[in-house]
This record gives sequence, structure tokens and C-alpha cells, in this order.
Amino acid sequence: METAVEKRYTLEEYLEMEYHAETRHYFYDGRVASMSYTSNNHGSIIANLIGEIGLRAKGTNFRAYPPGRMLYVPECRLNYYPDVMVVKGEPVFRQHTKKMHATLNPHVLIEVLLDSTEENDRIDKWYCYRKIPSLQQYFMVVQDQVYIDFYNRIDETRWENSYVDRMDQEIEIAGFRIKVEDIYLNVQFEKPEPKADQ
Repeated sequence: METAVEKRYTLEEYLEMEYHAETRHYFYDGRVASMSYTSNNHGSIIANLIGEIGLRAKGTNFRAYPPGRMLYVPECRLNYYPDVMVVKGEPVFRQHTKKMHATLNPHVLIEVLLDSTEENDRIDKWYCYRKIPSLQQYFMVVQDQVYIDFYNRIDETRWENSYVDRMDQEIEIAGFRIKVEDIYLNVQFEKPEPKADQ
């Protein structure tokens, strides 16, 4: 009996395929997977974050980038498409092809959690992201309730973990104070199902 062998790709094969693809894909340990469907809440949170950071970053050396901006982590030999990437100063790139390059020096990375990717964002990505020398903050934003989990770099090997879980709180991203209620603007939370005895 024959068993199917999962096709593995080299980084170069993945990049060639990605350059011509209509949709984006993750590359991990030779495997290629399509990026997940995103909800209205997911898109609203990303738009809010880009808007709030972009407004405050005007006239500074910070730039905020939406999804679609490729990140390469040499320490893991992996490419990612973070939901929001903030770069301080000039972006540094790894040239993949003549027209395709990936950012190497994020200052802040933000992922808006999906059910299908939450474990990967919290474990695999975080394991890799924290190896990026320029990275100072990593945020994981929950989309179906008010909850933002985040890490701030203390030094080369230590990070401080904290969270916010109320609309009336503020959070500091790349040194900019942002209200939690502005991050969740226009986000619709599902109402809990009523109990049978009510």
C-alpha cells in the first residue's frame, strides 16, 4: 500500500510561486498553506489600528503597514504576513526577486486572532518573532471580545507580558497612546445565547 507524501518546497520555490499567486500563503518548514478567511471584525480592527497608528506616526520615523507586507525572519528561515507591522526608521529588506522583497526590521508586530490561527499566533509565530533583534512589541488582539494580550521587550532575552480587557483603557503601541475603544470601533460582538430556562 502506498502512502501519499506531502509535497515540500524550498524557500526559492515558495517565493517564485508566491510572486505569481493571486492569494497569499504561509511558508513553514517546506510546507505551503493558504492564508485564512478573515471576518468583518478582523478587517475592522486592522483598519482601526492602521488608522490610529498612522495618524499618530505622521511626522515621526515610524511607519505602519497593513497585511500583505511580507516579513522574513532569518533566525527561523520563515516568511509571514503580519496583520499590522510597524517599522522604525528606514525599512531593511531581504531581496527575494527583482520585484519582491521582505521586511527584516519590524519594531512592532500585531496579529488579530482567528479561531483557525490563534494557536499558531500565540505559540509558533511568537517563538519566531521574539528572535527578531529589532522587535520591541508583539500584540495579539482578540476579535470577538475586548482583550489584547501583548509583550514588551525588556532586554535581549526577556519580555514582559501584559493585557488590557476594558474599553476605557489605553494601550501604548510604538510609544503612541491609543484608546482600546478606538481599536474596537465598529466591531460587533456576538450576544451570548440565552439560557433555556430564561
